[in-house]
Amino acid sequence: MREKMTYLLSKVSLDQFTQFDDLFIIEEGRAGIVVTFLAILELLKADLLEVSQQQPFATIYVRAAG
Repeated sequence: MREKMTYLLSKVSLDQFTQFDDLFIIEEGRAGIVVTFLAILELLKADLLEVSQQQPFATIYVRAAG
């Protein structure tokens, strides 16, 4: 999980948003998707990530918290 959290923090920046979908690696399979999602939740809980969505069902964007 810590490795995935480090990977996610390397993929996002303070300057621009990254699409939520781009944080997942499909080839990792179901277990990889679950671990990635849990890592995102942990980073949100620690206030290391920000999430933005303009309206319901719109694209979700993620960036590093500043």
